[in-house]
Amino acid sequence: MHLRSLCAAAVLVMASPAVAGPVSGKLELPPGAPDRPPVRGKAFIDRTPNPLAPVRQVDPLPLIIIALEPAPTTTFPPPPPAAVIWDLLGESFARPVLPVRIGGEVLIRNKGRSSPVLVAPGKPDLLIKKPLNPTAEMAFIPGKEPGAIQITDESAPHLRGRVVVMASPFFTTPTAKGEFEIANVPEGDWVVKVWYDTGWLDRPDDKITVGEKRLELTLKLPARWPVKSDKK
Repeated sequence: MHLRSLCAAAVLVMASPAVAGPVSGKLELPPGAPDRPPVRGKAFIDRTPNPLAPVRQVDPLPLIIIALEPAPTTTFPPPPPAAVIWDLLGESFARPVLPVRIGGEVLIRNKGRSSPVLVAPGKPDLLIKKPLNPTAEMAFIPGKEPGAIQITDESAPHLRGRVVVMASPFFTTPTAKGEFEIANVPEGDWVVKVWYDTGWLDRPDDKITVGEKRLELTLKLPARWPVKSDKK
């Protein structure tokens, strides 16, 4: 009986994926700030606290996602997709860009005082078309393909956010200091990619090998923030 237990334990160890330490690091931002994107929609202009005050520079960090994509030689059992919470704070989302795994659920919580009717342009059946009242919630699954989906208020285009559906389960967003950490990454070779606002940044992808120790990275981002597309 004791021998059988030892054999079963050995099989479980061999079948489990090798998990290494986290991949962490910091973003090296280019000098200057990115241009403020134009507001899309008739009869609306970009809102500022004081029209006589200088326009504040765009903070690129809330628009960034760091992702690890496995090399062809790296295999692992994918973890189940996790649900993410997206708070609506009045006239803006808590994060303008929200990453979610393919198959994962997004839960929008209205913490403001208005009742917007949220829609996804080009995807009329994604959201229930009704007012999202204060303190109410709305859940949806973005889709089965990687890419970006814009969410906006049908009567107020300045209220908009973007859900980015990720193919890989290993991704994160940076802190206000540009630091990041992705935990529980399986051993193997990986490609580091950086998403900015509407697509993957056009930059040389960092190729890394994850082992048993913590891996520290410094990701240098290109000037003018060029993106490839909103696809994988």
